[in-house]
Amino acid sequence: MMTDTMTDTICALEVLTANTGTRHDCWNTPVQFVGDVVKFFGGTVDLDPCSNSEVKSEQNVPANRVYTIETNGLAHDWVADSVFMNHPYSNSEQWVPYAALQYESGNAKELVLLIKVDISTKWWQSISKYPWVAVNTRMKFGGSKGAAPFQSGIIYLGKDLDRFKQTFSKYGQLYRPVD
Repeated sequence: MMTDTMTDTICALEVLTANTGTRHDCWNTPVQFVGDVVKFFGGTVDLDPCSNSEVKSEQNVPANRVYTIETNGLAHDWVADSVFMNHPYSNSEQWVPYAALQYESGNAKELVLLIKVDISTKWWQSISKYPWVAVNTRMKFGGSKGAAPFQSGIIYLGKDLDRFKQTFSKYGQLYRPVD
């Protein structure tokens, strides 16, 4: 029996992937961007809650700890100094607020989120108080033949905005919330 949540996720996935020619949204982070994330975190990412693999040599993002589809990052506290998340975009309404909760509860000390920009949604409100970079080109994820059909954003939950700006401003404009 299909639940409303499952139906909503399937519909979101169909809309999200309508222009990609595939019906999945497990796309690896662009390699250059991964390099910048690793550099930003001083050479080590403590946790990737949306990893493509538990096998170190197969991981798109090298991290000390990972959760995969099978181990479900939403089922765990993200106790870590550094977290990078590029989640399944068909389920932003769960992943993005959960990431904010992990920071706000003190579990995760510093997070960088690569997300689909969609400021009209309820889930965006959970991160709207944090600085972010609007990526000024469409990113090409994983083995896709073309760029994503949406704009990406890099959200920062942490205390070193200057370091974030220095690393990620090359991707686009930095926005800071107004109190």
